[in-house]
Amino acid sequence: MTPALVFKEGPLAGRRVEVVAELVIGRVDAGLTIDDEEVSRRHAVVRPEDGEIEIEDLGSRNGTYVNGVRIEAVTRLAGGDSVKLGTSVLQVETGRAAATVAAAVPAAPAAPPPPPAPPAPAAPAAGRSAPAAAFGTYAAPTVGKRSRGIASRQLGPQLVSFAVVAATAIALVIYFADH
Repeated sequence: MTPALVFKEGPLAGRRVEVVAELVIGRVDAGLTIDDEEVSRRHAVVRPEDGEIEIEDLGSRNGTYVNGVRIEAVTRLAGGDSVKLGTSVLQVETGRAAATVAAAVPAAPAAPPPPPAPPAPAAPAAGRSAPAAAFGTYAAPTVGKRSRGIASRQLGPQLVSFAVVAATAIALVIYFADH
């Protein structure tokens, strides 16, 4: 039996997609496009593996959930498992029964060590969440359910730029007032 994903909820409800090769799921420029603002442009990738399916989140803003648990690594899926991407809920069809909780796929023994982790970000101000990644990336903060654009996550640099412009304007006013 070819493993497949069956859309139970969301824009593609009722659609069945067989997974015969690696398939990127996302909102734009993906092998399987879902018209859903809660799905990232390149949200997750699924690939067949020994008659089953593996799924990996591609750093999506809202995450990928398997059986209600947000995944952080490549995760093996079994028949009956539930996958949530944005507002879409998919059910996995394979020859193997579903697990109660999603389990991460064990790492290959000969894999090279990962690069060193970047330094931890400073603690966020009270009432705000810390950004998910370093400055300049597109990882969204978790502030309620409202998604925010990249500009709103770069308030510090905006304030510094505004201060430099204001200081320059004041210096010019003082200079021309004296001359």
